[in-house]
Amino acid sequence: MSINEETIEKIDATLLPQLDRHHLRLLAHCLDSFRSMAGSTSRELPDAARQRIWCENQQVVAADPTFVETLLNQLASAAEQLEDLAREVGKQPLDLSLDDLIAAAESRCRN
Repeated sequence: MSINEETIEKIDATLLPQLDRHHLRLLAHCLDSFRSMAGSTSRELPDAARQRIWCENQQVVAADPTFVETLLNQLASAAEQLEDLAREVGKQPLDLSLDDLIAAAESRCRN
């Protein structure tokens, strides 16, 4: 899954409230970033050291150490959410799909 127009349209087509759709887009983007960090050989989320290296190699954020720290904190939060969801659905975190993320968000909104 990459965050492209099709992904955004699929999220926006849900009946989720706007804030939940925004959270879902962010979580999907984090999952895509984790996949990029991990490469094709791992199904586990990358550890903190690998996340830091990846962030520091992103030209858009590397020049701002404060932002890198903020981004790493947000990635840690997303990782926790993705690990929890992966346990719930019996998958490895990087094997989660957009449909898994949407189903979990819709379930949370119904309860």
